Amino acid sequence: MPLCSRGSTRPRVPDARGRRHRRWPRRGRARRADGHPRDPRRRARSQPRCFVSGQLLSSKVVIVEEEPRVRGITSAPTSVAGAVGLTERGPIGEAVLCSSFEEFQTRFGGFTPDSDLALAAMGFFENGGSQLWVVRTTHYTDVSQPSSATATRAQGFILAGAGPTPAVLTGRAAGPFALHDGERIVLSVNGGPDIDVVFGGTAASVAAGTPGPYALVDGMTLQLRIDGGAEQRVTFAASDFVNVGQATAAEVAAAINASIVRGKAVRGADVRIVSDTVGTSSRVEVTGGTANAVLNFPNSVAQGTGNVGDLSAVTVAEAKAVIDAAVPTVRVSLGNAVEVRTVATGVAASLQARAATTPAFGFDTSAHAGAASGVANGLRIEGRDPGAYGNRLEVEVRPASNGSALAFDLLVIEDGTYRETFPNLTLSATEARHVERIVNDSRSGSLYVRVTQLLATVPGRQTVGLSGGNDGLAGLDDNDFIGSEAGKTGLRALDQVQELSLLLVPGRATPAMHLAMVQYAEVARDGTVFAILDPPEGQSATDIVEYASSTAALEGLSEFAALYWPRVSVLNPAKSVFGSAPQVVVPPSGIIAGVFSRIDSSRPGGVYDAPAGIEAGRMFGVLGFETDEVLEERKRDLVYPHRINPLTTGPGLPRFIDGSRTLKGDGNFPYVGERRGVIFISRSLKQGLEFARHKANTESLRAQVRRTITAFLLTQMNNGAFRTRDPATAFFVDVSDALNTPTVIFGGKLLARVGLATNKPAEFIVISISQDTRALEAELAGGNP
Repeated sequence: MPLCSRGSTRPRVPDARGRRHRRWPRRGRARRADGHPRDPRRRARSQPRCFVSGQLLSSKVVIVEEEPRVRGITSAPTSVAGAVGLTERGPIGEAVLCSSFEEFQTRFGGFTPDSDLALAAMGFFENGGSQLWVVRTTHYTDVSQPSSATATRAQGFILAGAGPTPAVLTGRAAGPFALHDGERIVLSVNGGPDIDVVFGGTAASVAAGTPGPYALVDGMTLQLRIDGGAEQRVTFAASDFVNVGQATAAEVAAAINASIVRGKAVRGADVRIVSDTVGTSSRVEVTGGTANAVLNFPNSVAQGTGNVGDLSAVTVAEAKAVIDAAVPTVRVSLGNAVEVRTVATGVAASLQARAATTPAFGFDTSAHAGAASGVANGLRIEGRDPGAYGNRLEVEVRPASNGSALAFDLLVIEDGTYRETFPNLTLSATEARHVERIVNDSRSGSLYVRVTQLLATVPGRQTVGLSGGNDGLAGLDDNDFIGSEAGKTGLRALDQVQELSLLLVPGRATPAMHLAMVQYAEVARDGTVFAILDPPEGQSATDIVEYASSTAALEGLSEFAALYWPRVSVLNPAKSVFGSAPQVVVPPSGIIAGVFSRIDSSRPGGVYDAPAGIEAGRMFGVLGFETDEVLEERKRDLVYPHRINPLTTGPGLPRFIDGSRTLKGDGNFPYVGERRGVIFISRSLKQGLEFARHKANTESLRAQVRRTITAFLLTQMNNGAFRTRDPATAFFVDVSDALNTPTVIFGGKLLARVGLATNKPAEFIVISISQDTRALEAELAGGNP
């Protein structure tokens, strides 16, 4: 048969001898419509092509490319963890990937007494974790403004000879500075008149739209947000009022004050909610609640005013902006303290702070003058990252190793130990060994300091210590860990990590933090992340039940998080930090995340296994537990029904995870392995079906989508994802016309419905024991006496 659709075989007819031969019909020469003969070469060119590559004129192998009927789906990652917390050093508010504990220490330093993050990272990698994204946080005066971080860098100056010098006024106090509205700096510059630099601000506030009394009802709520932080809820109970239906402004204000933080309610004829922050970072917004139908607070955001974000924590950068704007004849250097210099140099330059200047900056009131020549700051040395770690650093300058008079060596010292050496540095920005280019390089530069060149004079031999570094822990609260979507601080710094699958905030075990973690995993990340929750410190079995069921109201909240109890004991890794005790108690989230990672990578389909039991749930490095109650079965029986997973051990057994329940027992996938397996399948399908986007929504495309999903689920079935290995009962895939109606297709959608019969873990092994009477029964049946 021919290979071309338009080709045909010629009929064979017998000749006189009975032989069959082709009979070709006689044809006249084809003519065009105008009667002229048609060019025979045009007919040859118009013949159909049998194959894309041409006609088969000789024996050959022809390969024709076709659209694949089934697309392969790459498995999505399941054990990429993200952690938010405090560290010794490192960038603030930036997610950094660490692939080992050594890499964590290089970037974020060692153990600190006020943080559990380093301990959690150690447990994560020890138990099999391989990818940990770390976000360092600090206290922010406004979490929506990353620049409001209160941590400061340590700094020092390398001196060098100079020409005419400016007058310099240096504050002795390190920022941030606690000011009040109207406080000022009064400066006399170059003998001129006094100039006022005034700092001011007001707090944001919202007022109820109607005066009291208010017709509230028992159980009514009010939801609000202060300074861009987490949403807060006030519940009005009848017991808080003499008559809840005639609630006074004073009673309403008292009820609000009992429930909110970072603000207060004040009473007059009406009720006003005021932020504790005074300045432009101050915000108050009533976001909802049934009580607002009675109280009538406005729904818009009220914002504070002023020339700084928060008068109680004015940063050096804010002080610089205010001073530079008010006094054009001076310049302020950025550092830990406020240093003011005259633009003018030489003996005519002078600078003095008057007595009316606020003492918050630590200025003296002496007159300061410039000089015709002298020594000045040649290089400013700062900690690479903000933090008190920089106060342990020194920088030494030596003559250049190559002997050049136009170069110098710079060495970094930590706690008396030489850490880094940068030889033959120059002060010429056009040269390859320029000091800023070498020391500040993000890849090969210093891990400890950064340098700013101030003068072009090569410094002489000297050693300078850094000071003024601060971790910014004063005022630290849950909002600093929760962060802000607008500012990409706290948890929201992890938004950029597309492959994130596990979330932990080691040791920060508060109701607000836990609720924020659940919301981030299930809502902000669209159900693609699983949160591991630590227990609060010092919890007994009854305490943790009270916390989960009432205090934090976690029980029944979500399938995208699990709570573990109690905290665990590990070998003390740094007695200089944690004291001489041989063991320290740590939150378990880092260890548990490592166990998840180890099980996921143990086999194809490991994510479907319950991360619990003496094998899969074994915790390496754990020496004991914060409370021995967890060793008692009756105590574990208390916590199980409340969706709390105990950590325990037994005679001859390792320390292991003894539960795999999510917080929600009545959902579709209430177990950890189940839910994480479904997250994996969902993410893999989402990535694997990208090929279908923007293609014509035809029956052929829908069939290809169905085949692709089915092929992937068959693989997962063989990996143990489902209760059976029979495709008919393990899952179903529906991409039918009943789903994809013309209305759906014209709406630009392709719908697929997938059902999964997921595995359930065997939590309880029930064995019935009875007397074996088979031998006796056989004997009696045989008629023996």
